[in-house]
Amino acid sequence: MTPQTLLKLLILAGVVLLVIAIGLRARLRRPLLILRQPQLALRAMLAMYVAMPLVALLLVTLLPHRPGVGAALLGLTVSPVLPPWGKKGTALGGDADYVIGLQVLSCVLALLAEPVMIAVGARWFGVETVLAPWAVEKVLLVTVLAPLAVGLGLARLAPERASGLAEQAERLGGVLLLAGVLLLLALQAPAILGAIGQGTVALIALLVAAGLLLGHALAGPDPTHRWPLASATVSRHPAVALLLASAAVPQHQPTVVGTVLLYLLTALLLPIPFERRQR
Repeated sequence: MTPQTLLKLLILAGVVLLVIAIGLRARLRRPLLILRQPQLALRAMLAMYVAMPLVALLLVTLLPHRPGVGAALLGLTVSPVLPPWGKKGTALGGDADYVIGLQVLSCVLALLAEPVMIAVGARWFGVETVLAPWAVEKVLLVTVLAPLAVGLGLARLAPERASGLAEQAERLGGVLLLAGVLLLLALQAPAILGAIGQGTVALIALLVAAGLLLGHALAGPDPTHRWPLASATVSRHPAVALLLASAAVPQHQPTVVGTVLLYLLTALLLPIPFERRQR
């Protein structure tokens, strides 16, 4: 087994445990509220899979950037929510009903949005994207849907033990994910540094700022939905984005990897001052 494979397994184990913990902690009073209220689902769809991709298309069309950067950013805007995001969503004031519904909805919408973005890439930029059959679906099943279902199922079967199990899964998952991410950043430091320059950082910062504003503005009148949707709009699944962008521009793989990691760091750090006030 190669070190790269071990690193992927380390990160995957951390993500799966954290998503299981989210399911274990959920107390769903109105299961998947966002899927039962069409206006909430519509607002989320507009923010995440209409407005955000359109802004990304505008930015990568108008602003100069390295080859491969545009593909990575466009891939991110049609990817689902980052798997462990649910804990952050509830910390920002969102109910578990809304947050988990948003996570599931983003998986469904991503599967619909990705073929549209692939078609846009072919027509607008002349880039052909060929994915292996069920590649994206497998990633979503393993990293989001299956562990979330396991957590929700365990919480229903053993509610008296759910809190303790969630704490253990969260602690171990957090350690594994942190170790994996730090190793990944160290190994991919040349790719990250190689992606910097020619306006890449400014382009990413503009896209993240626009995503936060769009999510906050389109969330609706309920203040408990604004920051969770703003955060979800910019917190996207890196593995799905890498699949899409790498298939579109395989010759620029290092730039794609560096751009996706830079985006994740920016999406994590840029909202901190605003999120602290919200909490």
